[in-house]
Amino acid sequence: MRLFSYKDRPFHRGPYPLENLKRISSPVDLTGVPTMSPLPFSRPEDPLSLINAMGEYQAMLDSIRDGLTKAQKAEIPEDITERSNHIKSFGYYCDASQVGICALPKAAILESPLANPDISRLAETLENNQVSSLSSGVDAQIMELKENLEAPPTRIDHHSHAIVYLYEFPRDPGAQEAGTDWIQDSQLQRAALSANETGAVLSNYIRLLGYEARAHSHSAS
Repeated sequence: MRLFSYKDRPFHRGPYPLENLKRISSPVDLTGVPTMSPLPFSRPEDPLSLINAMGEYQAMLDSIRDGLTKAQKAEIPEDITERSNHIKSFGYYCDASQVGICALPKAAILESPLANPDISRLAETLENNQVSSLSSGVDAQIMELKENLEAPPTRIDHHSHAIVYLYEFPRDPGAQEAGTDWIQDSQLQRAALSANETGAVLSNYIRLLGYEARAHSHSAS
């Protein structure tokens, strides 16, 4: 239930009054944060589960999370607060529940990267199968995807900031509701896929503006 109206609320602030949260100036202690583990997008014991259908799309998004950065830098606002508002507005337009932007502490960088195992299967499919579509521009997109799959991994030690998207869970479906049997226990994958979609699109946009950016997901980071 909505407790207050945000009809006249600035779009970049989102649906929740995060501006009322207390701020601190000292560094945040990350030692208590649980170790990140990859989220699987496969449920072989339940072949009718929607999660199995998400795997290939998640792998495709993980494959394009990085790419070439345009050499010529585009004109963007000088004011970093205005830049931040633009990025947050895009996130809320993509139905993110909360968006945050912060400096990237060294403690947040994983000791070992997470790799999506479905990417190798996707690469094999693209290598051996002829992908056909009536959609305009698909050939160019497939070629770009192949190039990304073949590109060697790079480091992010020099990246200074992070954009964080949070996607809340809707209510769990009831056991007797129609369709429950194939969408149950998929909240985490659904939210991760939605966040990955937003992150992949935005990182590509930032690279087109002439700045390095890479998306990170629950299955590749």
